[in-house]
Amino acid sequence: MASPVSALRRFVFALLFVFAIFPPAPSASEDQAPPPESVSVQPARLSCGGGLEDYDYTIQNGLYATITAFSGFEEPKIRDEDEVKVKGVPGIEKEVKVKVLWQERPAPLAVLLLGLATRSKSPLAQLWKQQMYDAGCHVLTFDSVFLPAFNERSRHGVPGNVHEEARLVAGLIGKFVESGKHKDRVTDVRILGASYGGILALNLPAMARKGELSFQPAKVLAVSPPVSMRTAAVRLDDFYRRYRWNYTLVKLGGDLLGHKPVGPGEAIPFTDEEMKAGIAAAFRLDLKEVIDYSDSRYKLGLLPKSGLHGDEYRRDTAGTWTFERYLYEMVYPYWQQQGKVESIDQMWSAGRVETLMAGAPNTVRVILAADDPLNEPAELERLRSEVPCCQLTVLPYGGHMGFVGTQWLKKQLLEFGKP
Repeated sequence: MASPVSALRRFVFALLFVFAIFPPAPSASEDQAPPPESVSVQPARLSCGGGLEDYDYTIQNGLYATITAFSGFEEPKIRDEDEVKVKGVPGIEKEVKVKVLWQERPAPLAVLLLGLATRSKSPLAQLWKQQMYDAGCHVLTFDSVFLPAFNERSRHGVPGNVHEEARLVAGLIGKFVESGKHKDRVTDVRILGASYGGILALNLPAMARKGELSFQPAKVLAVSPPVSMRTAAVRLDDFYRRYRWNYTLVKLGGDLLGHKPVGPGEAIPFTDEEMKAGIAAAFRLDLKEVIDYSDSRYKLGLLPKSGLHGDEYRRDTAGTWTFERYLYEMVYPYWQQQGKVESIDQMWSAGRVETLMAGAPNTVRVILAADDPLNEPAELERLRSEVPCCQLTVLPYGGHMGFVGTQWLKKQLLEFGKP
């Protein structure tokens, strides 16, 4: 039988498409050249349609929607998927392996940008691969750039700098499309991002306007990007501090892992406190691995040395770090020393949807739910006042990625992928 920790770790991947967070203000405590030539054809237009008359999601508790996000659909079996090695990506030391589904004729390329701890074989990745393929697109996927497994090949730096990771993703897509083997098969490039991947996706149009990309994104769709990465970090740390220690990992794993949502009208079998504790614990298990890896790989010296106290003590120490502490004490100092950021606010700006949507063309769209537990209502309302309704859809409920299995979202994705 799996241990409670390993069970809850699996819950991480079944829970939601997660994301990287940017640092808030410091706290004294734990809580605290000419533009490259484009390779795409004329960009496709993104319809401003997508009403909610046929929205078919029923769970009206954002926490419960979040923890049951991937239990409401059947994972498709993907066949005939190629593994392609992409070489010479700027900022990446080694070749990168990507997964590709090919149409038999030239078609748009849909690139899926996944969440913080998400791999290209995750249930939602499989679902979206199939839906994008059914829409008529080639489909390109790869593991999250935040994962140590990806970083071990790229050696691009401490994970968590969204702008630099968006630049890395852009270079990877550009190299893939520019390849002589693939160039004639791709008519345009479309970016579909989930949660953290949604934030990465929203960085690309701004980079394109500055001439920093070798391709022009024809369409961009971000699903459940946190309105503010800084706020999401604070909320996750608050959930952990307030509620995590009221429950054992055995309790959280046993209750939440693999839970199927109750039917309409039935009582939710968990308290809000337990669901907040489970969400926070899942996020922190992945963060612990990233902190341990980053400190070792980039010789930061912020954790105890393994030789003095042993690997287990080192990992336990990493587990005490909050998102805030990781991003303020590891991510920002590292990238400042690399000359890539000048201020904390510069990093924050790459993780604010309001900032990223300013000046974005109408081919860029965001979909999120009003009851997403990672967002502050006041910040969401400000976003609604700033972004045109044809670019921003706020669902009445659905939590963080809870609505991904709906027929409504499938319809949006098929429209997004239509040639």
